[in-house]
Amino acid sequence: MMNGLLPISRVLQTILFSFLLLLPIGLAAQTVHFESDGRIVFNSNFGGNDDIYLLTRNGLTKLTDDPASDEWPVPDGKGDRIVFSSNRAGSYDLYFLDLKSRAVQRLSSDPRNEASPSWGPGDKQIYYDLEVKKNSWKVMALDIATGISAPLFPDQPFSTTALAFANPAGDEIFFTGKVFLGWLVAKYNVPGRKYTELTKKGSCRPKVSPDGTKIAYVCHDDDGLGDVFVMNTDGSGKKNMTPGRPDFHDYYPCFSPSGDMIVFSSSPKEKGKNAYQLYTLDLRSGKITEIFAAEGNNRFPYWFR
Repeated sequence: MMNGLLPISRVLQTILFSFLLLLPIGLAAQTVHFESDGRIVFNSNFGGNDDIYLLTRNGLTKLTDDPASDEWPVPDGKGDRIVFSSNRAGSYDLYFLDLKSRAVQRLSSDPRNEASPSWGPGDKQIYYDLEVKKNSWKVMALDIATGISAPLFPDQPFSTTALAFANPAGDEIFFTGKVFLGWLVAKYNVPGRKYTELTKKGSCRPKVSPDGTKIAYVCHDDDGLGDVFVMNTDGSGKKNMTPGRPDFHDYYPCFSPSGDMIVFSSSPKEKGKNAYQLYTLDLRSGKITEIFAAEGNNRFPYWFR
């Protein structure tokens, strides 16, 4: 020491160490590489708890901070608020989050679990999965104006229905149906009240493209773990968009607002479905890019403007 002062390098080391102590758990280990337009909301437990985060080209923002599990975030058509599911009151219920004020509003209070919400046409309804009994689900529609819920599908031909998403016009609803020893992607034509099976069993989690012409979904046909597939809304033109990844679970696909890219989650085979990281897929070039990585599970991404 000289004149009782620490060398500058020691001072900087001390400041840096003190700063790191103040960082939330896992924050220093995250990797962000998102340079595209738009916003992505997703669920992650990398901070030690299941919360909802917002990813943009400017970085990462934590949207919820509650001891409970906040999951399944989906934005409305204007991008002003998200609907999500949380077990803050015991079982999973539905909540709104205003993206500007961060105010949270509870929408439902059924003692049974209510999960996997999405928005109906015109943002007038919320579709969600109601656990009618253990491991058995039914898609419901919550009228936002009245707060009344009713089954979405009449005379459904499946023992369980889940994960419903409507096309922009609102005349077709795509969902996952339970069949014997498996799941498949199906659609319901609203005017005709007709059901159509679009895939064989081994497929799930359909999402509609912004122009309503394509469906992104998960299919286990090629590697048994899950790949991102795309097909036309009539079930034709099925194509594996993440081939050559036999050691990864590729899940939760969602189109970009422009429809030319997909965001999805991927977890290494050796870690099961417990280490999902976020990736983008360029549908024109086929290029896959990791955009967010952190210890923990990063799931349910949704890309919006």
